[in-house]
Amino acid sequence: MIKALLPLAVALTLAGCSSTSDPVDTRIEAAIKLCQSDSAKAFSNTQDGFRVMCHDGSSYILRGGLTIEKVAELDRVYCSSMGIRNLVSDEQGGIKLSCKDGANYVL
Repeated sequence: MIKALLPLAVALTLAGCSSTSDPVDTRIEAAIKLCQSDSAKAFSNTQDGFRVMCHDGSSYILRGGLTIEKVAELDRVYCSSMGIRNLVSDEQGGIKLSCKDGANYVL
């Protein structure tokens, strides 16, 4: 009987370990990808959205399913990888984007 339950216990243990990401890992990933640094000046992840403020003054408010990877793609496409100064997204998917070179976009 115990031998039959052992695989089930192992499977449940592994599922529990991989179900959620560590908030510290998320903060570090956001700082590296958004701030090009190993730290962010301010960081919050709430129901209202994911907010990051960088030491260089850049800020990001991600809502509506916008991911860090998508922000990196927007930087490449709209800011020629020169950096985003400010980015605000809304629940409906609208994005206001300001590049460090002064260009502004409403997507």
